[in-house]
Amino acid sequence: MLVPTPAKPLNDTSLWHAWVARGRVQARRRTAARAKAIQWVSIAGLLAAAGLWSHLPPYEVVVRWLLAGGAIVVAFQAFRARRYAFAAVFGALALLYNPVAPAFSLSGDWHRFLVVASALPFVASLAWRNARLATIN
Repeated sequence: MLVPTPAKPLNDTSLWHAWVARGRVQARRRTAARAKAIQWVSIAGLLAAAGLWSHLPPYEVVVRWLLAGGAIVVAFQAFRARRYAFAAVFGALALLYNPVAPAFSLSGDWHRFLVVASALPFVASLAWRNARLATIN
């Protein structure tokens, strides 16, 4: 005759906390992946704008929206991570590439240098993010 083994009572709170913890880890990974994608798109946009400088004027508004949006997203993430210097730099980049009230037109040689130099904070933020993830793991 089969005798059923006694069932262990479930500890609902520990299961719930483990489920919530897994969800938080997944959310952090997704957020980090989105942030990295935004940073790479912004870097590519800046370098493409510098490389295709003579063909840029018809697409100037698109480039400004892309870069200002990327700078705003990275500024908020830097602020949340308490990296206030990065947040200030990306806030300044968002104001610099403001598509609604542009500070300058994307023409001229020194503007090209400014566009290339604007890629450096995005590269630095990638390095900062990778260094932070290395210390967490």
